[in-house]
Amino acid sequence: MAASLLVAVSAILLGCTSVSSEFDASLPDGWKVLAAPKFAQGFQWVQKENGHVALWIRHPRTGQALACVSKAHDAATSKEMRMVQLDTTRGLVTTSTTHVHLLHAGAGLAQWRGGNSIGYLRSEEILSWVAEHEITDVGGENGLDPERIASLDPGGILSSPAYDLDTRGWPLIPIPEYLEPHPLGRTEWMVPLAWMAGDSASGQTNFNKVAKAYEDLMATAVSERPRKRILTGSVADGVWHAPGHDSFVAQWIRDAGGEYGLQATNDHENVALSLEEVLMHASAVDAWVVVTFDPDTFGVDDLLAQDPRHAALMDAAGEVWACNTAKCDYFGEVVVHPEWVLADVQALVEGAEESPHGLFSRLPLGQATATP
Repeated sequence: MAASLLVAVSAILLGCTSVSSEFDASLPDGWKVLAAPKFAQGFQWVQKENGHVALWIRHPRTGQALACVSKAHDAATSKEMRMVQLDTTRGLVTTSTTHVHLLHAGAGLAQWRGGNSIGYLRSEEILSWVAEHEITDVGGENGLDPERIASLDPGGILSSPAYDLDTRGWPLIPIPEYLEPHPLGRTEWMVPLAWMAGDSASGQTNFNKVAKAYEDLMATAVSERPRKRILTGSVADGVWHAPGHDSFVAQWIRDAGGEYGLQATNDHENVALSLEEVLMHASAVDAWVVVTFDPDTFGVDDLLAQDPRHAALMDAAGEVWACNTAKCDYFGEVVVHPEWVLADVQALVEGAEESPHGLFSRLPLGQATATP
């Protein structure tokens, strides 16, 4: 068993960096780090003294240990950390559209048995798979439906770290990809998901292609000009939620040659800002990107309908762009194509009127009709 696991992980190790002493120090006695991913901060490949290879998962920002996932039969015997024994013969259940796309991009969907949020999937290819293979919707009123989970008896359930990981003794595996500080770190989670699905080599190969496309594009960013300051976020009930300074969204902007306009950060993803705080930032940035969901075309009037005081924001910012997630699969296919976002942000930074992949649309501020 140990020998076969080492062979399975060997393809992954070829794409990893050297081991991290900081990560190594957080492991219990009897474990050592084999290798670190190139971009992701939330997982490492580790090995026990008896030769068992496992996936060690931690919070990408705080370093808090979340789980150790093993395919070995003695995975549950450790008292030093939360162990999850993964049974690849019983398939996987997802709890996010992001998980589905990472799984699909890394190793395909052959091991996928059920998922939450299936109704939010947009990919025609994945939806066809759902219909053809009768993928079970495991969503319930309060999250996951216990009866549907029980009927599937999955070998692993990909979940958010925010879930109670000890619920019903399920094999819940925390996937904190959304907390990664780099877009490629987020996408690199397709590699451990491919390992869980039994095809680590495919996951590493497919990730390497994405990483090369991203880095090639990043190399074309124009540096001989002032860095445009950009801030982004979404608004709900008068409160703005903006990615922190160390988020992968902020890194996208920096990789595109821009500068992110918010210094605050939050270990749990977004920073909550009152509209008054947002307006204070507005005069210090060159462009705003509003992330929203609107089945119709999102325009100036829609932004003002959210709050008439947004007129002051539009007056202060030189440009306002919208990312309408009802029109682009921002939480789905875009997750495994960070180079698309990089290209579009790069176009924004360099003064283009349109983004090449259509992820952002510039709002015609001259059409603003309301006053604060």
